Amino acid sequence: MNSKLLIPAAFTVSLMFLSCGNNLNKTKDSNKITAVSSITIINDIVKNIGKDKVEAISICRVGIDPHTYHAKPSDPKLISEADIVFINGFALEHWIEEMIRNSGGNKTVITVTEGLKPMTDEKGFGDPDPHAWFNAVNIKTYAENIANGLIGIDKENEEFYKKNLEEYITKLDSLNNWIKQQVEILLPEKRVLVTSHDAFRYFGEAYGFEVKGLQGISTEAKVQTEDVKKLIDMIKERNLKSVFIETSVNPKLLEEISKETGAKVGGTLFSDSVGDEGTSEGTYIGAVTHNVNTIVNSLK
Repeated sequence: MNSKLLIPAAFTVSLMFLSCGNNLNKTKDSNKITAVSSITIINDIVKNIGKDKVEAISICRVGIDPHTYHAKPSDPKLISEADIVFINGFALEHWIEEMIRNSGGNKTVITVTEGLKPMTDEKGFGDPDPHAWFNAVNIKTYAENIANGLIGIDKENEEFYKKNLEEYITKLDSLNNWIKQQVEILLPEKRVLVTSHDAFRYFGEAYGFEVKGLQGISTEAKVQTEDVKKLIDMIKERNLKSVFIETSVNPKLLEEISKETGAKVGGTLFSDSVGDEGTSEGTYIGAVTHNVNTIVNSLK
C-alpha cells in the first residue's frame, strides 16, 4: 500500500470562507447542513453530533470495504453538493482526493483523525493503520473534530453541537469502561484475536489482545502462501479455539483455515462498516458492543 497520505493535512481545516453574513450554506430542499462522510462509522458520529440539523450521508454504504472502494458515477455529485466532507485520513480513502479536487470550488474537508498518532504497518512499510476507531477513546477525537467542523460552518448553532458532543463523549466513556470490564472475563492467554485482515490492532493495544490478521492493514494486500502457513501453524501450536470473519471482507480463505485447524469461526465482526440502519449494530457503539460480545463469548 502506498504510504503517501492522499489527503494532505491542509484539508483538515476549512479551505473556504463562505460568503459574509449567513455563513451556512443551506441545501436547496431543506435548512439542514449536508454532511458527506467517507465511511459509515464516521457518518454515525456525524449523526450523533449534528442530529436534526444535519443530513448525514456516507459514500461507502453498509458492508462496503473502503480499502478497495471504486467510486460510483453519483459520488462526485455528492461531494460537490455537500456543505462539509468528513474523511478518516491515515491513507484510508485512496479514492476520494480526486473527487474533492474536481468537486467545483474549494470544499470544507475535515480529517477526523487530526490530533491522533497512527499506528504503522507492523511489516515495516511504515503505512499508517487507518482503523483508529477501534480504540473507543480515539472516537472522542473523531467527535471533537466533527463538532468543530460543524461549528465552523454553522456558528449560530455552536451550543447545540457542543451539547451533543458532551453527551456523546459520556456514552463513549461508558463504552470504553464496559469493554475493559468484559475483557477481564477472559484469561490473558485467551486474548488472541485472529481476523480476516489486520483491522484490530488499535483494539488490541487498548484492551490487551494479541491480534493476528490474515491480510495486512489494507484488504488490498495480497495474501501470501507463507502467511497462510504461519497462521495455520500458530493456531495449531497454540490450540486457538476461534477465528473471526468480518462483514466487509470475503470470508472464504479464513473459513478454509478454520477447517484446516479445527478452530471454529467464532462469529462475524464489524471492521470497516457499521451494521444495517435500524439495527442495534447500525451505530458505532452498537457495532463495537456486538464485536466485544462476540469475541468474549467465543474465546472464554
